[in-house]
Amino acid sequence: MLYDLAGQGWDLTPGPEIPPPAARLVLVHEGELLSVQPGIWETLDQTDLPAGLLKGGAPIALGKISGRDWYALEWPAAHSLPANCHRVGLREVLAQSESAFAVASRAVQMMTWRRQHRYCGQCGRPTEAGRGEHFRFCEPCELRFYPRINPCIIVLVVRGDEVLLAQGTRHRTSGWYSTLAGFMEPGESAEQAVHREVAEEVGVTLGRLRYMNSQTWPFPHQLMLGFIAEYESGDICLDPSEIARASWFPIDALPSHPPVHSISGWLISQYVKERRG
Repeated sequence: MLYDLAGQGWDLTPGPEIPPPAARLVLVHEGELLSVQPGIWETLDQTDLPAGLLKGGAPIALGKISGRDWYALEWPAAHSLPANCHRVGLREVLAQSESAFAVASRAVQMMTWRRQHRYCGQCGRPTEAGRGEHFRFCEPCELRFYPRINPCIIVLVVRGDEVLLAQGTRHRTSGWYSTLAGFMEPGESAEQAVHREVAEEVGVTLGRLRYMNSQTWPFPHQLMLGFIAEYESGDICLDPSEIARASWFPIDALPSHPPVHSISGWLISQYVKERRG
């Protein structure tokens, strides 16, 4: 099950500004994670860092995870990478483990948020770091800017032993078919967004919805709310600006689709298990 992290304690209260010696570091370089192994995320030790990096790099305290302090830190462009250092993408960490992805995605999203909120969106003055919790503060405007999360819905439309899968216009070359997804609009519930997005993208009407699970999607800061929706009526009618292809597929003859460690692949696998009993 996605994010079944009962054995991993999370205390997200920010810790000391300077990481203590036993803290674990998530090092980010040009949007990727630094690791001591190629293709697998394994954090570097503090002894591998250039002198003064922890103080000058303004680390972000992520809180205690499994009882240990974690911090996110941007590797400065002026410093070359250590010889034993490799870059690993977030999607590679997603395939590695849920717990590693949860930590890494939190770190990358916090770094992105800080970079994008260095200045006040109202007056343009530099913002300051808040105390006691994560926020940026504009003193003249008395505005606080908290870490940004964009809620999205993702839905598997089902009809007995068939599922409706689609290819987005931006993903035609991948060959994958996936579930439908979209951003929630202001004033809209998640359930309303499911009905609206499906009607807009493929033109069908839905019946009963079931909320299934959620997954953080840090590209750059989405939270995916996953549903299974029963088909009610209508023929597939594509929105060509969003969808390149869409079709009904029998659960025993599925096309290439996302792996189970993504919420799209997980929704598909869960429904196949249900139908097979």
